[in-house]
Amino acid sequence: MRAWAVFPGTRALLILGLLLAGALPARGAEPGLTISPAAVNIGAFFNGQTVTVSGTIPAGTQAVLEVMGASTDEHLMRKGRRGGLWMNVGEIKVQDAPSLYLVMSTAKELLTKAPPEATWGYRALEKRLAFSGNIEPAERPEFLQQFLELKESEQIYASWPGAIKLTPATGAESSVTASFPLPTNTRPGDYKVCLSVIRDGRVVSHDCAGLTVALVGFPAWLATLAYQHGAAYGVLAVVIAIVTGFAMGFIFKGGGGH
Repeated sequence: MRAWAVFPGTRALLILGLLLAGALPARGAEPGLTISPAAVNIGAFFNGQTVTVSGTIPAGTQAVLEVMGASTDEHLMRKGRRGGLWMNVGEIKVQDAPSLYLVMSTAKELLTKAPPEATWGYRALEKRLAFSGNIEPAERPEFLQQFLELKESEQIYASWPGAIKLTPATGAESSVTASFPLPTNTRPGDYKVCLSVIRDGRVVSHDCAGLTVALVGFPAWLATLAYQHGAAYGVLAVVIAIVTGFAMGFIFKGGGGH
């Protein structure tokens, strides 16, 4: 009789657990990211790489995709006119600047008309970047714009409104697909690829995945030699410069005499 008395209580706890589990929100609505390729190798003939990202978002929402590198501090020289000549007049330090920042969206206005409180795109960079040195507070907006244009000219910052392809919803979800180019000057390291789901101008979910960029082959060997065997790297650099000089002289001088 004692064993039979315990069983109903156990069954009641089991039923209660199942009811509570059914009341929890489903996790299927969270966006999932697929990155191809998830690892990019920089070899001797690396000429950039196109990366494709796909995922799902709830029906009726929009999305912003960001690709971000590690934060760095940069030191830039400010130019000014002194005595009729352009010269360096001071240094400006840029703090917390991503080594790479690419952003794209499903709807163009998410980037072209982002609200001041937006936590994505260049709006977010405006709040993130800090400037110090030879710069006045009133000059910050102008210098920020010049800094972004400089990075865009180097192809390590870019904003592509409407570049994410959004397919019609099938049921409760829509699929998104985006492709972006990694430039030839991409630094080795770990990068974050983040998808933000936007509803009514606010981020309702945020999911990130990793993208690895690594040196392989001859560039990797040179990097190892430079960091671990500095003297040998210096000798090799001198030898390469001498050989290159002789080769160029033969081609443009000796070769032209025939």
